Amino acid sequence: MLVFLLWASLFLSSLQEQNGVLLSGPQNVSVNYDLKDQRISVTWEDDPSSSRVPDKLIYDVEVLLTVNMTEVHSVSYYIEEAVDVRQALASRKYHWSWTSALPLECTSHSVRLRSRYQNYTSQWSPLLTITGRASTHPQVFPKSSVVQVDSNFTFCCILGPGQRLEYMKYNNILMNTTHIIDQSYAMVVHMQSPSPPSCINVYCNSPLYGTCVYVGYPPGDRNLVCETRDLESVECHWDTGRATNLTKQRMTRYDLNGRACPNRTVSNCYQTVRVDQGERNWTLTARNPLGTLELRDTADLKKRVRLLAPMEVLASGVNASVQWQWERPQYHILLMVCQAILMLSPFTLYSQRNFSGIGLRSVVLHGLAPAQTYTVQVCCGLKQHFWKWGDWSEGSTFKTEEDIPEMLDVWMQIEGNQTMILWKPLTVNQSHGQIKDYEVTWGRQETILHPPQNDFLISDRSTDEGHRVTVTAKNSAGSSLPSIIIIPRLPHRSKSSMKIVGSDGGFNLSWSASPNSSCGYVVDWCPTHKKCRVEWVKVPAGITRARIQSASFEEGVRYTLSIFACTPGAPELWERREGYVKECRKYPLF
Repeated sequence: MLVFLLWASLFLSSLQEQNGVLLSGPQNVSVNYDLKDQRISVTWEDDPSSSRVPDKLIYDVEVLLTVNMTEVHSVSYYIEEAVDVRQALASRKYHWSWTSALPLECTSHSVRLRSRYQNYTSQWSPLLTITGRASTHPQVFPKSSVVQVDSNFTFCCILGPGQRLEYMKYNNILMNTTHIIDQSYAMVVHMQSPSPPSCINVYCNSPLYGTCVYVGYPPGDRNLVCETRDLESVECHWDTGRATNLTKQRMTRYDLNGRACPNRTVSNCYQTVRVDQGERNWTLTARNPLGTLELRDTADLKKRVRLLAPMEVLASGVNASVQWQWERPQYHILLMVCQAILMLSPFTLYSQRNFSGIGLRSVVLHGLAPAQTYTVQVCCGLKQHFWKWGDWSEGSTFKTEEDIPEMLDVWMQIEGNQTMILWKPLTVNQSHGQIKDYEVTWGRQETILHPPQNDFLISDRSTDEGHRVTVTAKNSAGSSLPSIIIIPRLPHRSKSSMKIVGSDGGFNLSWSASPNSSCGYVVDWCPTHKKCRVEWVKVPAGITRARIQSASFEEGVRYTLSIFACTPGAPELWERREGYVKECRKYPLF
């Protein structure tokens, strides 16, 4: 038996008089029901002819299962304030409703009311009955319901005459049942949402005799924010929160300020409005079969402008001139701030620049590297009343023009009366374009070499004079500044070697300052006891130490490191070191 007390203050009508108190029962009682919501609604009137109004008049409402008159719900209805019925010009209607846990189709329900004051009651009103369903074959009710996750929900099975209940199943799981009345049985299910969301089958005796139920959540949207993009409409967006697991006609529907949002709206809604109306309230109403939710935001749209993305972005030149268009002509009078990002690859940010002006449609990006491929994107926002950055434009890819290469890093390797002139290949950032050839000038001779060659052999040179060698690199923009090296007279002045011990795969090298050094030092190295192509590093003036590291270093190999002083003439051998990056233990031979 379900008992619930709901009180309401009502007027008196004169049905009977007890100790000076006039009581009347409810008048014009009517009952309606909604099978979709399993709700019973009762309407009645008080009697305007009452001669006295007590402190509190109470109406008792009872709902009974009709077959055995079992009380399933009882309520008393009152309002604290008493009303003088003699001042009422006409009868007043009152309403009461109740949602049944047991589907109304499962059995007949009857409703009656009476009035009560203190210890006095009127007679019960005549029973009004809502008739349950009858069936010739098993049926499950309610049909196609929508139920909230984690709630307990009651289904019933109505059998035909003479039929016997064999089982009731939920999601193909056998469930416990309760006999209600005659051919009606019920089961209570703790509802859980399936994954993926779908209609869950409920049936009795056979899958042919059943229904299905959708399980989900009421709307859980939050964080409503309204703004304008085009200065002609409002765009409100929000977080959808937890998924409702309800689809199609059961999915959440949205209204913005009482106007329906487009179908399939999920997290934003648009409406054409006047933007110049100052601060306004925006109310989003979200509804689905399990509930209704309202979200609110207050905004002056003139101060909440989020610009659309620039269109038709084009860029060109060494110092890139970037131009774009605006979809909305209203943007041309706006004071805005824009930012441009430059990418050297899809994942490498090169730089980000900011600009401001009225209706910006172009900027110039200075300081870009020549012969590089960049991708530029632009987005903008209002400078006054800045709200948010707008959308990024699509990327525009361009290549800067070539420029003359940087100077080559040139060195030499002397063996007997032959000298190999060496230079390091330029990196992409140094070449400023594609290197077409190298030009080597020695005395009156001029030789053109093509990449990837990066050395030149001078043989049978005189032993009594130095030689000046010039090397340049050339691309489509021109030649680099010349790199000059002077080959010393033969033979080299011999130098004894000092021992050096390597660490961490390299050498920490230091030396005494040379009085002849005017432009720094050059350190080169090679294995001591085998022929190789020398490697080198240049050290600026005033520094007499260097960390020597090379990918070609091997453990157990002795290296000779030569330190040359850079002078206005030919480089001078200053000091030598010999050692291992890591010396290996020697094992005896058997």
